[in-house]
Amino acid sequence: MNIKSNLKMLGMALTVSAFTFACNSETRTETNSEIDEAQVEANETSVEAEREYDEFAVWVNDQSSRAETASEEEWREMKAEYNRREAELDAKSDTWDDEAKREWKEVKDSWKRTEDKVQKRIGDVDVDVDVDRKNN
Repeated sequence: MNIKSNLKMLGMALTVSAFTFACNSETRTETNSEIDEAQVEANETSVEAEREYDEFAVWVNDQSSRAETASEEEWREMKAEYNRREAELDAKSDTWDDEAKREWKEVKDSWKRTEDKVQKRIGDVDVDVDVDRKNN
C-alpha cells in the first residue's frame, strides 16, 4: 500500500511540476507572441483584401465611365478584364464580413448596369475568359 501511495504522490508531483512549467512567464510570453503574430498576419491579410477590393471598385467606376463611349473592341477588353478580376475577388470573398460582401454586391450590380447599357448601345458581346478550357 505504501508503494502505491508513494507512486500516486510522485505522479501528482510530476503533474503539478508540468502545470507549473506550462504556466511560467516565459512560456506565456512565447504563447502570447505566437498569438500576436497570428493576429498581425490576419490583419495584413484583411488589409490586403480591402486594398484589392478598393482598387477593383475604383477600376469599375473608371471603366463604367469609359464604357459609355467605348468601341466594341475596347468593351471586349474591359469585360474580359472585369471577368478576370471579379473571379479573383469572388474566390476570396468567402472570408469577408457581411458589410464587405454587401459592398462587393453593390460593385457587381453597378457593373451589371454598365453592361446592360453598353449591350443596348453596341449589342451583345460574348467574351470567353476560360483560358484553362481544353477546347480553346
